[in-house]
Amino acid sequence: MKFLSPIIFISIFYCSVVCAQSRSARSVHFDFIAKDSIKLAFNDDYELIEDSCSQFTRYAHINMRIGRKYVGKVKDVSRLDPNVTVLEGTYSPTGEKEGLFTTHYINGQLRAKGNFLKDEMDGKWETYYDDGKPKLFFEVSGKDITITDSWNEKGKKLVDNGKGTYKVTTGAVYWRGKLVNGRPDGTWGIYKTDDATETKMATEKFNYGVFQKGKSPIGDYTDASRMDLITPDILPFIHGELLRVSALPCNGVKAKHIVGAQYKYGMKDYSDELVKVVSAFMYYIDVKHFTNKFSIEGEVNESGYLTNLNSYDSFNQTISGGLIANLKRVVPLEPATIDGKPVKQKIKFSFTFSEGLYSFNYRFGEVMGK
Repeated sequence: MKFLSPIIFISIFYCSVVCAQSRSARSVHFDFIAKDSIKLAFNDDYELIEDSCSQFTRYAHINMRIGRKYVGKVKDVSRLDPNVTVLEGTYSPTGEKEGLFTTHYINGQLRAKGNFLKDEMDGKWETYYDDGKPKLFFEVSGKDITITDSWNEKGKKLVDNGKGTYKVTTGAVYWRGKLVNGRPDGTWGIYKTDDATETKMATEKFNYGVFQKGKSPIGDYTDASRMDLITPDILPFIHGELLRVSALPCNGVKAKHIVGAQYKYGMKDYSDELVKVVSAFMYYIDVKHFTNKFSIEGEVNESGYLTNLNSYDSFNQTISGGLIANLKRVVPLEPATIDGKPVKQKIKFSFTFSEGLYSFNYRFGEVMGK
């Protein structure tokens, strides 16, 4: 007979009430099969969600007396193809990960494998991309982490036997620097993930794996490094230990990650490039004959070039036509992206003429394709 524990029932009741106030009541089930055996539905972020749109089904045991922790063997399978095992591992009687854990992508490709000791990674670990190519190999001994090998998505090896350039992403930022014997060495920098200029936000210095000092906008520090060589995102299944209900309902639309167009050397340098192009054309124009304003509107295309430039002011068609021809030759931008895919973005140039002088400015508009 299936039943719901009082704690779980409260969680479901709370979700239903909140969702009903905004849209409609939700039904996220915690199905106990027998005693402590449970069946859970997860999305790809390992958040609990309605059965009908889940990615994985988890079969496990939960001990309610020790804080709703998994105990014993745990197994995740694809909802669409139960023959695809997404995760296999074991939790101790006190809810700690112990022994070998193996995870796969939903397409069946190996994602990661390695051992845990008292809930911490231990020994050699291997991770892979969803096409089967190797991604990252590392070794853990206590609190010491050694990066042995690393590859990018195209299969290019970036770290070989502990030596090379390593990059670790944490949310909206990433650290990058050199490894020697699998440990950080020299100066490392932290950057915004979406910043094409790769401007350092902060730095840390290491000497053969030993942290020396860090420097950030809020001051220097010497107590400890703020960088983690391995982040929790490398093993998404760990999020499933939180038993957190997805804020996004079944069949809901995830917020898109939108990044506007930018210049790899900084927007000040891009403005300088525009000034060069406009000045080269305007040098031959007698601007005292122009005493009004006009604008040129267009797009930054998926390759970063200015396209579809037009001016709808008939009085200035001669000069605007020449400017359009020159603007099309300006250096390309890094295009806007939506979820990493290049898209078009609107752009507008405004020109002002007064007393024999001219000035102009530009601004980016709507990112297209949203």
